[in-house]
Amino acid sequence: MQLVPPYPPLCAAAQRSTQPSANNLVAVFDASHGQPNWAQTGFSSREMHTNFVGVMEILCRLGCLCTPTGEQGLTQSLARAKLLVVPPPTGNYSARKECWLPLASSLFEAQEIADLLGFLRDGGRLFLSAYRFGDSFTNTNLRELISPLGCLLNDDVVIDLHTLRASHPLEAHFDSPRNCLPLAWALDGVATVHWRVMATFSILPGTSAWPLALSPGGSCISYNRAHRCISFASLPVAVVGLYGKGRFVLIGGPHAFESGTFGLLQMGDNARFLHNVLRWLLNDDPPPAQGNAVVPIPPETVPDFCRVENRGPGQSTVAYMERQLRANGVLKALNQANWLP
Repeated sequence: MQLVPPYPPLCAAAQRSTQPSANNLVAVFDASHGQPNWAQTGFSSREMHTNFVGVMEILCRLGCLCTPTGEQGLTQSLARAKLLVVPPPTGNYSARKECWLPLASSLFEAQEIADLLGFLRDGGRLFLSAYRFGDSFTNTNLRELISPLGCLLNDDVVIDLHTLRASHPLEAHFDSPRNCLPLAWALDGVATVHWRVMATFSILPGTSAWPLALSPGGSCISYNRAHRCISFASLPVAVVGLYGKGRFVLIGGPHAFESGTFGLLQMGDNARFLHNVLRWLLNDDPPPAQGNAVVPIPPETVPDFCRVENRGPGQSTVAYMERQLRANGVLKALNQANWLP
């Protein structure tokens, strides 16, 4: 396994070392569930040394040694890890159909899920990124992986209708200002976090998890293509939580913290926000009180005026919205894997 030493290097001996000492924190980047397959679209893969290099650099500055899973596999890598970073997994790309096809090797096996939950219970840490439209787009099983944590990955996408009118769908983004960032410990030096289109999460009642970032709601809608429904509510696009002795961070899309094409890590306060999040994730001190955290409304209980479903009087509204999105090229772009990396 290749290890990247903390940056800046402490000494020449540290540069030469390939084995962590007892004091090193090892961050393992998952590359065994289709993350290299993103390169099949002609864009960069989503691995430690490509789109996630900015995440790696911040972890190195926080004292971690970083390594990909490689041929060793996920379960074996967890034995030496403090933190597991999971970039968006994906299936196999079909250029003819312009979509992701299921790939057995990209799915998390039952034993891997059990091992990851045990890793968290024993004090491990997880930083996981999903993708727009959830598993229905990438043909993977992240929902199965994270549901034991009390968080559900939704098959939706958050779209800011205002920015789509002024920019190409590939460059569309939305912002979470401070009032959409409810955890005080994440706000040091942060005024706004910028996101591209991404999925949302549902937090189950009684779960030790809280929204890390919320979509603004209103004109920044959530569109669920599986259920053909629209929500105008403010919804969690990033979540933090506790599981046993461990901690986890779930992100609905990778672009905010990526360094590649269309990555937003260097935009606004994104890098500072990521630094705060990773510092909390690696911290062994008792977690800060979550008293200022808002409790999001579960999707099934969103008031009628905030949610429009494809039934009864809502059918015409959903159909009209879909026509507008198609006319602007938005649905076409968002449903083509190779059009939006």
